[in-house]
Amino acid sequence: MIKIPEIDNSIKRLRIDIGLSYDAPNSQEWLQESNDIFVFGFEPVPENCRNVLETIKNDRFHLYEYAVSDTAGIKIFNVTKHSKSIEKDRGQSSFYEPSDKCPFSTDFKIEVNCITLDGFLSLIDWSRFDSIDFLKIDAQGHDLEIIKSTKEHINKLPLIKLESTTQGEYVGTPQDHNPNSMYEFMHNNGYSLAQSLHGDHIYSR
Repeated sequence: MIKIPEIDNSIKRLRIDIGLSYDAPNSQEWLQESNDIFVFGFEPVPENCRNVLETIKNDRFHLYEYAVSDTAGIKIFNVTKHSKSIEKDRGQSSFYEPSDKCPFSTDFKIEVNCITLDGFLSLIDWSRFDSIDFLKIDAQGHDLEIIKSTKEHINKLPLIKLESTTQGEYVGTPQDHNPNSMYEFMHNNGYSLAQSLHGDHIYSR
């Protein structure tokens, strides 16, 4: 069962990093930004988790070996290998199968524990924190599904970074996982597109 670790009184801001890959670059950057930031990281691939914990040794970072999805429970996850990358890079792993045109492929499948974003956010002490300062999702085609299922606490997420397209690299991704549908959904929920860069969208409200 997921629990929130004890958070020091010096912490003023919370951030969530979903999809860490093998070295969690966003989490590393955030932790260097300020000493008042605490980061919750989610990554379901055990090999990536081991490398992240070797890379980040900071008591302001907590790693959950979970996938974040639109439903909780156990699901099948495709762990990938990349033909042109280092052995530890499983960063393209996904709920969805890579297509034949990709430079990466499924190496093996595993069962992963899943939690919904709303489920996790319900554990936050909202009497102490007003919001999640920054939410980053890189879920290889599942980003919009995660956000669409976040109904109760979406107003606690003022700044969200999403991967807006997978460029057709996965089979079976939802039809609305594209920049236009993502923009429409986020706009309808009170967000403005603050930045679009290399397939990523940053939304603010």
